[in-house]
Amino acid sequence: MPAPDVPGTPDGTVERAARKPRARRRAEHPGPLTVNLTSTVEGEWTVEVLAGTRKIVTPTPVPATDVAAVSRSLPPAVAEAMMSALAEARRQQEERVAHLRAELDAAQRTLEQFRVD
Repeated sequence: MPAPDVPGTPDGTVERAARKPRARRRAEHPGPLTVNLTSTVEGEWTVEVLAGTRKIVTPTPVPATDVAAVSRSLPPAVAEAMMSALAEARRQQEERVAHLRAELDAAQRTLEQFRVD
C-alpha cells in the first residue's frame, strides 16, 4: 500500500519545522494611561499602570527612596503629600526600632542571669 501523501523528506519521514520564537510585540496603548502610586500604613509603596480598566503593570513594589526622588519632580502639593506619608512611615519605623531595641536589651539582661561562671 502506498504511503499517504505527507510532506517530508524524500525517504518519507516527516521533519518538524523549526519554529522561530515570535518576537514579542510591544502593545501600544493609544489613549490615556493611569499611573497609581499607593502607600500602605506600614510605609510600603507600590505602583501600577492602567490603560482604561486594563492593568498594563500590576502593582509593583517601589522603594521609599525612589518615591522620595520622584516626589521632588512633581508639583509642590503632590510632593508635600508624598513627603508627609514618607515622614509618617519613617516615624513609625523609628518607633518600631526603639521598641525592638528595648525588647532586645531585656532579653540580653535575662540571658545574662543564666550565665554560670
